Amino acid sequence: MQPLTPHDIQQALSGPLPGLRGQQVMAPGYRSLDPKIYAEGSRTCRRAAVLLLLYPRNDHLYFILTERRHDLTQHPGQVSMPGGSRDGDETVAQTAIREAHEEIGVAPERVDVLGRLTHIYIPPSHFCIQIVVGYTPEPPRWRANPDEIETLIEAPVSILLDPAFRHITTVEQDGRTWNVPYFGLNGHKVWGATAMALGEFATLLSETYPEKTHPPFEHPPIYECPVQKEMTDHR
Repeated sequence: MQPLTPHDIQQALSGPLPGLRGQQVMAPGYRSLDPKIYAEGSRTCRRAAVLLLLYPRNDHLYFILTERRHDLTQHPGQVSMPGGSRDGDETVAQTAIREAHEEIGVAPERVDVLGRLTHIYIPPSHFCIQIVVGYTPEPPRWRANPDEIETLIEAPVSILLDPAFRHITTVEQDGRTWNVPYFGLNGHKVWGATAMALGEFATLLSETYPEKTHPPFEHPPIYECPVQKEMTDHR
C-alpha cells in the first residue's frame, strides 16, 4: 500500500468534504447533527479553531494530540488538538497556528496550511470549531505549556483508518444510555468533537484514496511524551 502524502491530503481537502456525514461516524449518540440546527447556530456562534498538524516520522505521516492536565477545572484529562478562541480579527488559520504555538511550541513559520475540514458546532457552548489541517516538513521540537498539558500523543494517521482502533463505550445522560464512539490510543480515549473531526478526516481520505487506505495496515509506534519530564526527540 502506497503511503499518503501531504499533496494527496491537500488535494482531498480542496474537493467536496464528507461534512456531517463524516462527523457522524464518531459522534456520540446524544449529539444532534441536524443540518438546520447546524446552519442556524453557525450564523451567530462564537469562533474557535484547532490545528490538525501533520508531519513525517518514520517514513509515515503523524499527527499530534494533547492530553490536558487532570487537575484542571475545565475539561480535565481531555484529549484534543491544540486550539482555542479567535483573537480579534484573526483568520481561522492564524487562530489555530497561534494556539498551537502557545500550547505546544509549534513554530508558526514552519506550518503550511493544507486546507480545512467541516466546522463543528457545539450547541451547549455555542461555539463553532474550525479545523485547520497543517503540515510541517519535519517533526516539531515540542515546547508544551506545563500549566495546561500533561501529555503529548504522537500517532500515525494510518490508525484513523483502521477499524481496530475504533471502539464504543456507553454513558448515562438525560435518563438514557447512549453509545459513544472513540479512538483508542494506548489507553487514551479520543471522543467528542475531536473524534468527530478525525472521523471526517478519515472518511475523506478513505473515500478519496481507497487504494492507499485499505488493509492490511502496518502502524509505526504511538509516542507519548509526558510534559513534566524531558521530552524525547524520536527522530
